[in-house]
Amino acid sequence: MPADNPETPDRVTETDLILAEAYFKVLVQVAKVGNTIFYSDLLARAKQSFPENNTVQSAIAVSAGRRLNVLRMFTRAKGLPDLSSLVINKSSNECGEGFLRSFVPEEVRATVFAFDWESVDTGFADFIVATKDSVKARKRSVKKKLPTLDQAAQMMFVHYQANKSAYPKNIREHRDEIIRLLMTGLEVEKAFDMYNNKSAV
Repeated sequence: MPADNPETPDRVTETDLILAEAYFKVLVQVAKVGNTIFYSDLLARAKQSFPENNTVQSAIAVSAGRRLNVLRMFTRAKGLPDLSSLVINKSSNECGEGFLRSFVPEEVRATVFAFDWESVDTGFADFIVATKDSVKARKRSVKKKLPTLDQAAQMMFVHYQANKSAYPKNIREHRDEIIRLLMTGLEVEKAFDMYNNKSAV
C-alpha cells in the first residue's frame, strides 16, 4: 500500500490493530538503538515478544504493509515520527516503493532516531482501545438486519400516526423518499426530519 494512503479508521480490522500494536512496540526498541529492520525480522521479533498472542503468531510478512499503515495512521495523528520508515526490504535494503514515492527515508529515519521515545507516553494503547470499539460498533451495525420495503412502510406509518401533529400535512408527499431512507437503516425520526423543513409551507 502507498505510504501516503494509510488505512482509514472505518476500514481497520481488529487483526490490523493487534499487529500494529505489536509492531509498534518492536519498532520503538529498534528506534532506540538507531537501527533499521527487515520485514521478516520485524515479524520474527513480534512473534518472539508475544508468544501467547495467536493473532501475532499466525501473522505473515506479506500483510505487514497494511499493519504498518495502521501504525502510521496513529503516529500521524499524534505528531510522532514515522516508525514504519525503519522497516526495509532485503532485496533493496530500503523501504517499499509506496514509501519512496512520498518520503525520503533517510530524512524520516533521522527524526525517528532523534526522538526521545523513553520520555513520551505515546497513548498507543488508548488508540488501540478506541479504534477497536469503533470496529466492534461497525460490525454490530453491519449485522443489523435492514428493514424490507413492507417493514419500512409500516415503520413510517406507525411513526406518522403517533406524531402527526408535529409534521405538516404535505410531508406525505415524501413518503417514497422516507421509506427508502428507512430501508438503509436510518432511524425513523431522522428520516422524517430530513423532509420536515422541506414540507413546511
